[in-house]
Order: sequence, then C-alpha cells, then structure tokens
Amino acid sequence: MSQRFYIYPLFFAVAIQLVLFLRTNARWYRAQVAQLLIILLASIGAVYFSHDFVWVIIAWSLFAVFVLVPRLLVRTAVRQQMTRPSNEVAHWWRLAGWFALGNSGRVYQTYAAASRLWGSGNRLAAEMLLEELCARAMPEVIRGEIRVWKLSLLVASRDFSAAVAFYERMGDCGSLASDTLARLLAARAYAETGEIERALWSLQFAALSPRSIGPLEAQLWATRVCVAALAGDGPELESLLRSRAKPFNRRPGFARFAAYWRGRCALVRGDRAEAARQMARAHALTHPRNKLWREAIAQHLQHAEALPGTIDPSSAVPAQMPSYAAGQQALHLAEQQAAGWRALMYMGQPEGGTLALLVVFPLVFLVNAIVFEGILQQPLWLWAGNVPEAVRHGEWWRPTTALFLHANLLHLAMNGFALWLFGSAVEKSIGRWRFLVIFLVAGSLGNLMSAMMARYDVSVGASGGIFGVIGAFAVAAYHLEGPMYAPMRRRLLMLIALMVAVDLTISGLEPQVDNLAHAGGFVAGLVLSILLSPSHR
Repeated sequence: MSQRFYIYPLFFAVAIQLVLFLRTNARWYRAQVAQLLIILLASIGAVYFSHDFVWVIIAWSLFAVFVLVPRLLVRTAVRQQMTRPSNEVAHWWRLAGWFALGNSGRVYQTYAAASRLWGSGNRLAAEMLLEELCARAMPEVIRGEIRVWKLSLLVASRDFSAAVAFYERMGDCGSLASDTLARLLAARAYAETGEIERALWSLQFAALSPRSIGPLEAQLWATRVCVAALAGDGPELESLLRSRAKPFNRRPGFARFAAYWRGRCALVRGDRAEAARQMARAHALTHPRNKLWREAIAQHLQHAEALPGTIDPSSAVPAQMPSYAAGQQALHLAEQQAAGWRALMYMGQPEGGTLALLVVFPLVFLVNAIVFEGILQQPLWLWAGNVPEAVRHGEWWRPTTALFLHANLLHLAMNGFALWLFGSAVEKSIGRWRFLVIFLVAGSLGNLMSAMMARYDVSVGASGGIFGVIGAFAVAAYHLEGPMYAPMRRRLLMLIALMVAVDLTISGLEPQVDNLAHAGGFVAGLVLSILLSPSHR
C-alpha cells in the first residue's frame, strides 16, 4: 500500500474541521483556518512526493501540534479544575493558549490569568477580567464557555451559594455541550445548598443530553454520587460506586473519592462513627499538596467529631422524602431513554466480541509471517485468501477466511482502528452475537460479491466485515428515539454517509483496494442489522 493511505484520513479530518470553522465564524477562527490550510499543503506534498515519507511525518506532526495538543490541554484543564486549586490549573490554560494561537489562544491566556487571580484570593479582579473577556466580539459558543468556566471556578472554590445565584442568571450557554456542563455544575451546587429536588431536575436534563458522553459522562456519574450522598441515600450511593469500581478502583483518587462521599452521606444520616471513620480515611488518602481536598475533608471531619453520639430517629433525611423518590425515578427513566445513544457513542475499553477480533487479527498476521511465509515459504492466502477462481470452483470458505488476513502492518492497523472505533458501539447497541453475525456474514457476502464480479488474483482483509459493522452503526443511529437526539442523529447519519462515500471514492481510485467488498459489506450490514435488530419482530 502506498503512503497515500497515511494521508487520506488526514484529508478527511482536516476537511471536517474546516467546514465547521467556516460555517461558525471563519473570521474569528482565522488562525485555526490558516493552521488547517498549512496541514492541507503538507498533506498534498505527501501525496505529490509519494516516495518521500518525511512529508507524511510533517503533515501528521502539524495536525498533532495544531489540532490535537490544544484540545488535550483544554480537556486536562477542565478535568483538573474541579480537584485542583485554580492557580495550579492556570498553567494548563496558558499552555493551551500557546498552542491554540489567534483569538482562541487569547481567550485561554486571559482565562489562565483570571484563574491565577482567583486562586490567589483576588476574586474581584478575576471576575472583572472575565467580564471584560465576555464583552469582546466573539461567537456565542465561546461566550457561553466563558460563563461555564466562571461557574466552575465558583463550584471548585466551594462557594456554592454564589454558584447557584450565578447559574440562575447566566442565561443561554451557547451550545448544548456547555449547557450540559453548566447543569452538572449547578446540580452539585444545588445539592450542597440543600436543594436536592432542583439538583435532581438538573441531573435529568444532563442525563438526557446527547453531549453527556466522554468526559461529561464521568462528571455526570460523579455528580450523581454527590447528590445521592448529600441526600443520605446510602443504597443509591453504594450502587453508583460499585458501577464504577471495576475500571477505576486501581486509581489512587477513587478510594479517596469513595471514602469522602461515604463520609458525607453518613454525616447527612447523623452516623457519627461512620462519618468520622470515612473522613479520616479520605484525609489519609489525600496527597499533602492537594490542599483543596484536604481542607474540605478536614472541615467535614471536624463536623463529624462534633455530632452527638446518638441519632434522633425522628429526624428525616432528604432521601426519605417522597419528592426525592420521584426525582430518582425520573432520573433513572432519563438514563434508560439515553442508553441507546450512550451505547452508540461508546469509546472505552473494547467489548468482548470486538476485543476477540482485535486479538485474532494480529495473531493470524504473526502466524502467517512467522510460520507460513517464514518457514513454509508459502503465504496463508494460498489456502485462505479470497481468490476468485478458487471460489468459483467451490472453495466456499475463502470469502470468510479472507476476513482474518491482512496484506501488511498498515492494512492491519487501519482495519483494527476502524473496528475499535465502530465495533464496541455496535456490540453494545445490538448485542455481541448479532455484532459477530453481522461482521462475519456481511464481510463474507461482500467478499463473495467481489469474487463473482471482480478480476484480480487475491483479496484479503476485514474491510468488508467492518463496512458491514458501519452499516449496522448507521441503522442503530437511525433507530435512536427522542427529540433531543434528532439533530445529533441527523448529523451522525450525514457524517457516516460522507465517510462511506469518501472511502468508496478513494477505494475506486486505488486499484489495490477491493471496492466491491466494501460496498457489498456495507449494504449487507444495513440489511442484516435491520433483520437482526431487537426491535424487528
């Protein structure tokens, strides 16, 4: 495979970014547009100088520096803002400003300065700086993000009353993502000020939001833990902690997080001994440099030690109120309604079926390279590749076995990445066995159509099955219900259609790519997923 295959994904990613910036506000994002055009020029150089791999390295390095690094820095800053003092988080915003450049970079630099002022105790100067920043000409999406940043500063500094007051007058956040984050921050503030019902109402909206995935999904879970603890709902708290314990229990912060909120829950219930024990454990697990957490834990530990030794059985906790039960029921219903979307957008650890395929592919590749090509001097495709003449003469297994063979490492890596991207989402949406059936049957049918119609020596690769999985992904997206998901569903289907059209176009230009297997696998995946869909009865 030529080095053009390293550049095609870059062309697609840059084109999508350019369209978004040009549609939003090209003048405000002119620095980002210029950066993307530079990446495009380097990518064209990689295609033109097809024997000089250094151009591929230059193009991808520019993409990493201009696009990936600023986003990773911003995501890191947002994630740490809830656990670290503002002046310690400010350097992440400053770094993001250095890499982002242009108006976006100036916004990040200004927010870094405001965070330093806030962390040093000069809140008035920080608020004035943020107000001046909001007064500048900018897209409403950026203005909404700045408002959410200020709300996060108030929550992180534990000024929950001020956070509630600011949230109730902040208005539109400019985007669904910012609005979802604002709802989560408000839910924490409401719970800390004793307004559990309003906290649950904010959580219901966040749970239904299509944007509560990825980092916001973890924050939704953490906020739910907070609300359950401050309502004194021990069973719900333990259920939430257990649901997250398996992937997170090895992280040092999880044990502290769990002990802290168990202690807060015990405080609400008036259980002095349990509250003191859990708070003391949380304090011991907190690093001395993490002053924000240590001060909060020490304060609650003093509160626990000051509680009376006996509990008044007549004292009611919020979890015992009928309104709390109704709110929790509505929250669980919202999560059930959002379950399909969360499964479709899943990007975490591969599911069982997907993981099995991701292990089998490189294993077969190694066996072929070491045993068949290395020792026997006869590649495995002689017996298992999709050879049209052999298929026409009755060797029926070849369209299926060819799915597990790959021509080279680049071919293997590209198919493995595509399967990781779509496989687990489809597997979580329709189930493991349906996913495996779609991969195997759609891939085999695509290869069979190719063998019956094409003229080539041999074809190998999992691409036909992966296109079948992409077809199943499109059907699962189409079946999403609920008015909140309609715009996201439409954009997702348009993106899938564009991606498939671009891939088939590129495949048509590259003679070594089996385009018929791709197209046949995609159509077979669409049909099979409709027939095997749990709702198709």
